Amino acid sequence: MKKAFYTLSLAFTFLAAGTFAQAQEEKSVLSGKASEHWFIGIGGGVNSIFDNGNFAPVQPAAQFNFGKWVSPAIGLRAGYNGIFAQAVAQPETWWSGDQRFNYNLVHFDALWNLRNTVTYKEKRVWNPVLYLRTGAILATAPGNGHRWAFGMGGGFANMFRVGEHVSISLDLSAVIASERLFRNNNSGRFVTYPTASLGLVFDLGHRRFRRPAAPVPVPDPNIIDKLQVQLEESDARLALAQSRIGKLQKENAKLDKLQDGKTYSYKSGEFKEAQIPAPVTVSAQAEILYFGQGKTTLDERELARLEFYAQNTFKKSQKLLISGCADMGTGSREINQRLSRQRAEYVKEILVKQFGYNPALITTQSDVIPSTSPIKGRIVTIEVQ
Repeated sequence: MKKAFYTLSLAFTFLAAGTFAQAQEEKSVLSGKASEHWFIGIGGGVNSIFDNGNFAPVQPAAQFNFGKWVSPAIGLRAGYNGIFAQAVAQPETWWSGDQRFNYNLVHFDALWNLRNTVTYKEKRVWNPVLYLRTGAILATAPGNGHRWAFGMGGGFANMFRVGEHVSISLDLSAVIASERLFRNNNSGRFVTYPTASLGLVFDLGHRRFRRPAAPVPVPDPNIIDKLQVQLEESDARLALAQSRIGKLQKENAKLDKLQDGKTYSYKSGEFKEAQIPAPVTVSAQAEILYFGQGKTTLDERELARLEFYAQNTFKKSQKLLISGCADMGTGSREINQRLSRQRAEYVKEILVKQFGYNPALITTQSDVIPSTSPIKGRIVTIEVQ
């Protein structure tokens, strides 16, 4: 039994060391600097002994520890726990029966923050922490010298954050060690040492974990060569475009020399002024302009026709009659009469203001006419009187 106990204790030591090495190597999602996330803890409580089915009277205990969180969920600490302990009363086997003796435990703990395993929150109030413990117990009693034993166990700490760097810790733990710590006739049995304490934990310096910077990717040489080829092709296309721009600028320079109102012919890359014969005069007759339904203005096509009539068909010295019409089959007679009058005045105004016709030589009239097709009734006619 004793051999198995020491073998298990040694395995636990290697496990704790492996946990530390793994946390240092992986750093998982969040990490911090080596100088950060250190803490100290102080507190007080009570010790007892559980032996052969019985608990000894509790004795005062003090604790002190010093540690570091190597990741949001994994931490390590070393510390001291103890002052006094009192054995279960067995006069025939204990040093001094149920006499109180000095109890000192120097321990090493591997910590596991349960809540930070899933999600890390720097300002979380409650953090439950499980831990495994290994250490050495030194016991001394008046007149009986001292003895020591190697022990292992674990515990559970509830840590409540009350300030930026301060937490309250309620700690329950137990260590198992050989009975040889204080029993003269060692039978190979084990004794349990439970402890309950309340204390404060102080964070030293920065306590926030950060995501490690992403490594700078090393570009693939093949990709670099491909990008270089694409860059050279782009430079060639740019040079070709610049050449074309130069040619277009030369052509535009020729166009800049042309004058408005003149007609040119283009031959062999050169513009030459062309002589346009005088337009043929159209014989005087009634000309028709078409309006949209309910409209009193002309669209662009009809305006172009009016411009042609004003410049080529009629003369400013002639007397003109402008008749505005509306379709009898659409709308009321009053509305159609108003549309007819507005259409006639609209055409007259364009001839006077835009083309310089004498308003005294222009007569307007309005009418509503029936028609087999509504569009044929929405017109204005211009004729020489």
